[in-house]
Amino acid sequence: MDYRPQDLDKKWQHRWTATRAFEVTADPSKPKFYALEMFAYPSGHAHVGHVRNYIIGDVMARMKRMLGYNVLHPFGWDAFGLPAENAAIKNGIHPEVSTRSNIAHMKGQLQRLGISYAWERELATCDPEYYKWNQWLFIRMFEKGLAYRRKSSVNWCPKDNTVLANEQVVDGGCWRCGTPVETRDLEQWFFRITAYADELLDATATLTRWPEKVLTMQRNWIGRSEGARVKFALDPGLGTRESGLAGSSESGNSESDRVPNPESRIPTDIEVFTTRIDTIYGATFVLLGPEHPLVQTLAETSADPAAFRKQVQDFRLQDKAARVSGEIEKQGFDTGRTAINPFTGQRVPVWVANFVLGDYGTGSPVNGLTA
Repeated sequence: MDYRPQDLDKKWQHRWTATRAFEVTADPSKPKFYALEMFAYPSGHAHVGHVRNYIIGDVMARMKRMLGYNVLHPFGWDAFGLPAENAAIKNGIHPEVSTRSNIAHMKGQLQRLGISYAWERELATCDPEYYKWNQWLFIRMFEKGLAYRRKSSVNWCPKDNTVLANEQVVDGGCWRCGTPVETRDLEQWFFRITAYADELLDATATLTRWPEKVLTMQRNWIGRSEGARVKFALDPGLGTRESGLAGSSESGNSESDRVPNPESRIPTDIEVFTTRIDTIYGATFVLLGPEHPLVQTLAETSADPAAFRKQVQDFRLQDKAARVSGEIEKQGFDTGRTAINPFTGQRVPVWVANFVLGDYGTGSPVNGLTA
């Protein structure tokens, strides 16, 4: 007998659909198992990466059924966000039309693979029936003070007028059109996950069956650092009209090469974060992350605002993870400003550095020892 896999697949897939083989209802007599792979982005069509991921989940779901479990194996579409928006822009199609069309195509692909999904429970996160619960949860979190707004930097394509994820910035340009990407500070919503940092960190000790490398990743993601916040007064009367740029090795810390700058009447202090308060007496400089709000103010009163801003923009376009991991060269430049160590009364230079992140601590660490 000839083996015709397409005919055979269709036969059994029709049988599974007709008998609702993978649909499930409550059955207290069986142990329960919930199998859920990540929802697919309907920003294109399914590819081999989807097949690999979803077949692994399907093998597990089928095995559990064979072992007598009451298996719920649903599927859905992560259809409300940046990938769907970017796909619509790229193809010049209304987002809803683009998203619904891609969902229909990808669903057909997954059904032809014969994966054991409970399709009657299918959902898409762009459906009002779904996202109304997102809105309900958000309101509850806002009422509890866990959702708040603040400005934060994003990758921005000025041609497409849209935000880009880090991986969509290729060689400093938009992955779609090649336009040089800008870093903009936009008002955004955030969740106060730090309110649960200690609880999450303590809970990792109970995950005794997790691989240690995964636990390490989780602890690093939680990222708790214990330290102190200290205010360094910005010297309003001293500051150089000249500021060094990337590659500078001189801090310009002597009194003789600094001249009064009466135009430098800007914020009175910088709040810095240090994990080694015991070394504060030996602090030799203060570092600002390029995302720090004070940086743009300092640029306005620098000797060369355009060069200052360009260097800051170059730092901000660098991958954040690479900036702190050492994958890219550590760089910094002297802003030409000084701050006063509150413990010693000594002036120290204020630098902007690419290895400081604006969303860690205060975005202004203080160097307790010479780097």
